[in-house]
Amino acid sequence: MTTQKPPTGSVAALGAIVSGALLLQLAGTIVNTVVPLRMAVAGQPPLLIGLVASAYSVGFLVGCSAMPSLVRRIGHIRAFAVFAALQAAATLSFALLPEPWWGAPRLIMGLAAAGHGICIESWISGQASGAKRGRIFGVYQLLNRVAMIGSQLGVGYLAIQSQDVFLLASMVFSVALIPVALTRARGPESSEVVSVGLRALWRQAPAAVVGCLYVGLVSGPLTSVIPAYGILTGLDQRDTILLTAGIQLGALMMQWPMSLLADRVASRPIMLCAVSLVAVTAASLLLIQSTEPTQARLWLFGLFALIGACSVPLYTVAVTHAYLRIGREQAVGLSAQLLFLWGTGAAIGPVVATALMQVLGARGMLVYLMSLSALVAIYIALRITRKPSPLIRDGERVSPGPTIPEIELTKR
Repeated sequence: MTTQKPPTGSVAALGAIVSGALLLQLAGTIVNTVVPLRMAVAGQPPLLIGLVASAYSVGFLVGCSAMPSLVRRIGHIRAFAVFAALQAAATLSFALLPEPWWGAPRLIMGLAAAGHGICIESWISGQASGAKRGRIFGVYQLLNRVAMIGSQLGVGYLAIQSQDVFLLASMVFSVALIPVALTRARGPESSEVVSVGLRALWRQAPAAVVGCLYVGLVSGPLTSVIPAYGILTGLDQRDTILLTAGIQLGALMMQWPMSLLADRVASRPIMLCAVSLVAVTAASLLLIQSTEPTQARLWLFGLFALIGACSVPLYTVAVTHAYLRIGREQAVGLSAQLLFLWGTGAAIGPVVATALMQVLGARGMLVYLMSLSALVAIYIALRITRKPSPLIRDGERVSPGPTIPEIELTKR
């Protein structure tokens, strides 16, 4: 009698890891929203808020380098449980430390979040077929966005008056490991995964490198600094939470369309259109705040939702572009490098944005978004003109037929 091994690519396996990921997103959003909000209300300077936000991303960067070997050694499921325990313990420490010291637990949480990201994304991306990879990854990102918005709206209001919100977040981090620990399915075969160097990634998919960096540079401030931005612009705490949730709502609405486009058309034109629209939107809001300050508040929520819609979902486009150029056989190593790039941007972005806010006031955030998006748009436009996109069929790159000079050379 033979025993059948649990499948690695079954719906149950993906369901377990996605369920755990959604709970992680729920708990992480609580912390991401409450930490800058409470620091801003306590009167902490914007630059300190940015440094605390960057501490998370620095930990994320370290984790992207250190965690792939741990995941390969102990497996995806046990690694997921270790990282969830780290997140829960670090969250509890916020209640024990004064605000200026909150960078230490944020560093630990970033380290664990990198490990979680590698586990989740390599599991999903490594098992998806080329024709559906962008859509499957997009569904995962879409569900993440729903959890994030629900957390911001539901728990965000509770956080204004409750002092125990960090206990709630720690509890959710702990619960997140239950569906993953209970699954009978095996994780991906880690021993077969090959690492991917940044140099090789840059040679084969420079647009993916720039795209992941850009999303980190933008989403870092949009996630960790916008609560402080809302307070500095005169919003109360409830409206600030609505502003933060509105950005994620915009990202949610565009997640599936961008994922679908990533499977069917070239990635770089999508990136060019999206980052150009972010630059125009930030410039428009900056102009409105300068010329019609009384009307700026009416435009604030809608235009920031548009910025979130055009920037945050680009990570799915960049990931799909990278897997198209390099291949899913190197899932863990590739996921680690893409997350490393995102983390690099997320570590730098909050510091640069809050430094501009320290000098220019709240408008420094808009100057940052406008300038960064314009530079990225120029780079992608130059790449498109110099090297046309390859043909795509069923989610895979199609090699063009040989040219006439190549045929003649073969005949000789």
